[in-house]
Amino acid sequence: MSHDDGYFDHDIAATYDKDHGGTDPVLVEQTVELLSELSGGGEILEFAVGTGRVALPLAARGFTVKGIELSRAMVSELRKKESGTYLPVTIGDMTDTRVTGDFSLVFFGLQHD
Repeated sequence: MSHDDGYFDHDIAATYDKDHGGTDPVLVEQTVELLSELSGGGEILEFAVGTGRVALPLAARGFTVKGIELSRAMVSELRKKESGTYLPVTIGDMTDTRVTGDFSLVFFGLQHD
């Protein structure tokens, strides 16, 4: 399904976390814990950052996190969840979009149903 703004329009983005298992606090915490360890304390880049379900908790732990996302609607949902630290997100296709930084960890976050 394609929309004018990436693959996810505002209707899909608004319910994405709920519809794709992104609100399971145990799963999110386990994911954040593992990625924290793998990063070695360095900068982190998430491809397809979406609504920020993983990136925002990482940033809340004090990590420098940046994201790439194709859909502005998904980033709009991320912005609604931000509290405090601004998470830089570059709009574009992760296959050819470049983000400045020296990343110790780059990952692609998947949703679990």
